Amino acid sequence: MAFRTVYSSKLTDKQIRNLFIKKRYSRKLSCKKCLSLRIAWISDKKYRCKDCWSFGSLTKGTWLGRSRKSLRFWYELFWCFTLSHPAAKSAKLLQINRRTCWAGYQIIRQAILQTSYQNRKKFKGTVELDESFYGGTFKNLRKQIKMELRRLGLNKRGGGAKYRKQPVFGIFKRNGEVYLEPVPEARAKVLTPIIRKRVRLGSDVFSDTGAWYTGLVGLGYVHRTVDHGKEEYVAGEVHINGLEGFWGLSKTNMHTYKGIKKKNWILYLKEMEWRYNNRKLKFDEMVEKLITILITYKRGVFVP
Repeated sequence: MAFRTVYSSKLTDKQIRNLFIKKRYSRKLSCKKCLSLRIAWISDKKYRCKDCWSFGSLTKGTWLGRSRKSLRFWYELFWCFTLSHPAAKSAKLLQINRRTCWAGYQIIRQAILQTSYQNRKKFKGTVELDESFYGGTFKNLRKQIKMELRRLGLNKRGGGAKYRKQPVFGIFKRNGEVYLEPVPEARAKVLTPIIRKRVRLGSDVFSDTGAWYTGLVGLGYVHRTVDHGKEEYVAGEVHINGLEGFWGLSKTNMHTYKGIKKKNWILYLKEMEWRYNNRKLKFDEMVEKLITILITYKRGVFVP
């Protein structure tokens, strides 16, 4: 299917292919069987060795391995995704089917989800901890759903929100990256294993006065708190304003999708995490990072 080139119009097919090769191998492409550098390309992604005549594929085993779309198409889609174009807008821009564009976006989000759980180093230094609830406001729900929630007494703010919203636990390295994980509830037995897995012992850990954080000192963390109930938000260097700011930013950005299916919600949450963690990169650097993710990671092989 033909499409319009917007961001790759000045690049040849060879230049785009070399960019993908560099991100996957960090060197020149060689035959996997005889290690020969004499390669003949027979299509956009497939090649043949001139010495042993064996076939190979640049994208086999990766997130792009099952795609029939060209590398140029994916390069264009990476740019659209990086610039936060909705799938409908990208489809109009590239003159392609909207479903095709959305399916490509979902593959990118699934790969981002995989990288969030794999090869992540433990946070150290000053770390902020907090939890938040994601979901639509009560007034924007459908009439039948609101009637049912009123019948059950779950239409109130605060604690009642946890029955109709998804709780998310966040860990934020001061002036650094954020890590998010959906949790069934905010309790010590749920949050403590996540903290021990993601935060190095001996780190300075700041949080609010939630009861689920009380045992962190005994585990080996330097734990200090601020009491939001008493309108205490900053006590010297102790605060969780970095993570609080992320909650507002991510929720505002997710509202632009105008409703997300429950099974896809984690993908959009991790997209917000990825965008925030790469906020200091230029657009072309973010595109190259997406290429690295989708051309190096094996599709669907990860454990949260």
